[in-house]
Amino acid sequence: ANATGTLISSSQTAHASQTKASGVVIYKNNEGTATLNTDLKMYFSCDGGSNFTQSTMTAAGTFSTGILMAKAPEVTCTAGTAIQYKLVFANQSSGSKETQIHAVGMNY
Repeated sequence: ANATGTLISSSQTAHASQTKASGVVIYKNNEGTATLNTDLKMYFSCDGGSNFTQSTMTAAGTFSTGILMAKAPEVTCTAGTAIQYKLVFANQSSGSKETQIHAVGMNY
């Protein structure tokens, strides 16, 4: 079966209004190879999910055997104190492309 999907984190409350966010994703290509920013995209929101801004991810090496890292560089987001990330999956297909998320880190 072909699949797309979206994972949105719970809001993290910042002590003061924020306008920038960045992060890192630890993931596994369980089947096939995900293309960052096509098959796996990362977005950030500083206003509780009302507006999301995409970060252009870059490969960041191997975390452990078969587990990869990707950096999501800092982006400017609409000011707020409710910080969230969103991961969007595309082109997933049983038996040919399956991307698994193992951990996400977010900075603001």
